[in-house]
Amino acid sequence: MWIKSFSVLVLIMLASCDSTSTGTSTGFSPSEVIDLGALVTEDINQRGAGRAFLAVNGTDRPNQFELVTWTVEIGGGSVSGSNAFYTLANHGGPHVDAPNHVGLEGGIDSYSIGAFSGPLKVFDVSEYPTGFSVPTTVFDGQGIKPGDVVMIYTNYQPPQDDKSFPDTVTLTRSAAEYLAKIPVRAFATDAFSVANLHQEAQVESKDLTAQVVPIHHSFLSRGIPVYEQLFNVETLIGKDRMFFVGVPANIRNGDGMIVRPVVFVY
Repeated sequence: MWIKSFSVLVLIMLASCDSTSTGTSTGFSPSEVIDLGALVTEDINQRGAGRAFLAVNGTDRPNQFELVTWTVEIGGGSVSGSNAFYTLANHGGPHVDAPNHVGLEGGIDSYSIGAFSGPLKVFDVSEYPTGFSVPTTVFDGQGIKPGDVVMIYTNYQPPQDDKSFPDTVTLTRSAAEYLAKIPVRAFATDAFSVANLHQEAQVESKDLTAQVVPIHHSFLSRGIPVYEQLFNVETLIGKDRMFFVGVPANIRNGDGMIVRPVVFVY
């Protein structure tokens, strides 16, 4: 009896692996997997943001990696290994923002797991000037659907000295509101931030957060994750049928977290 049952099980498994099957087991077959993350080093925060801004912001200190080694004596020999403690700037390098990053309700743990992935659309806005310059017309009529992840490529260049603040190309408030009201699943950029440190946006709102950080506010006030400082975004331009995944560690009340986002191209 058990032989018959085992034979049936094997046939089911073989059928599920058949490349002609229409089941979900054959649906995950990307032609490319593109890494949008970066190697996390002690100075990744300084290299991305520049020391001038970090000094004003009180965050100009390096990441720290503390290694704790261990050894077990066994059978006349020994086995060694290690654990580690990491002190990381959670907004240094590719990362995702939580609402409480800008004083709103909710940390990283307030997002559902589904908030960190979705079909991806990428827009090249590198020809726009720095500031709140990317208009709604870039996205209108481009087939963006509720649940899509929208990403922009700005060709961000970090500060070249320790006195300069980062320059960013980012959305106009109207463009951010347009995307947030669709609503998109998440918004992402290769720039240092969706904010701009050299220009005040003209925002018709009595909400002080909306006045100070209008693009963050458009998304985060609606529970839409914001990804910043992504790498390799230029490699996605012109590609269709993409799926984004950028899941952070689920830190209690965390206001953001480093991620290693990937894009599956089909």
